[in-house]
Amino acid sequence: MTTFLMTLVFPRTGCGQHARALCTPEVVAFSPGEKMQFDVYYNWGFVWLHAGEVEFKADTTLWNGKPAWRFLSTGTSRPSYDWFFKVRDRYESWATREDLKPLEFVRDTYEGGFECYNHYLFDYASEIMSATTFTSKRNTSVKAIPITGCLSDVLTAIYITRNLDIRTWTINQKMPMAMVLDDSRFDLYILYLGKETITHRNKKTYNCLKFSTSVAGGSIFKGGEAITVWVTDDKSHTPVLVQAEILVGSVKVYLRD
Repeated sequence: MTTFLMTLVFPRTGCGQHARALCTPEVVAFSPGEKMQFDVYYNWGFVWLHAGEVEFKADTTLWNGKPAWRFLSTGTSRPSYDWFFKVRDRYESWATREDLKPLEFVRDTYEGGFECYNHYLFDYASEIMSATTFTSKRNTSVKAIPITGCLSDVLTAIYITRNLDIRTWTINQKMPMAMVLDDSRFDLYILYLGKETITHRNKKTYNCLKFSTSVAGGSIFKGGEAITVWVTDDKSHTPVLVQAEILVGSVKVYLRD
């Protein structure tokens, strides 16, 4: 679910006007101490099974002595589901307090037997991001990635996207963001599909904004437009429902009360 992240195929020649806006959003959608919890349901034939939980936390801190945001996301499969596809995910990132520019990122995940570790450091003076990566299929490597345009890690990208001013968007408008996943840059997008009122699993109704997102193929997700996201139609843009096609079926992720 953390990889539900959001964003349009960049023109290869640069970010463009909208992409620049993604780099420096005004932080209005969340406050220090915010916590969001989600329940993950997996489709087994005609039955939806409660397969796991995901949690996101946002708070303020100091990073190398400077004010920063700290974002933390953890995801786990339930013990009764571990036999089929065990998940133990932890994502942690730090970003500048004023404009959410990523500073450092750590990913430590186990998904169905596949282990992955990423550590990124963003150096804006040299315009280089250092990526140290390891997977259960590949030895540790260190790679320097140029910071061009609006480059982000996958977790900070969620919080940047929540702060976008969607009031000016039109239906089927695409919005770009570049992200680093593992040791490579990916140019992805979010496609705005308009407003929709949905009924949650808890029987409550929510007025939402609906998006389709592009993701890179990996250990869980298929490549391409595989995810649809509904967020609240207010300034918080809280995700209420996520639907995704994955390599072993499909999932729905619901905001927990």
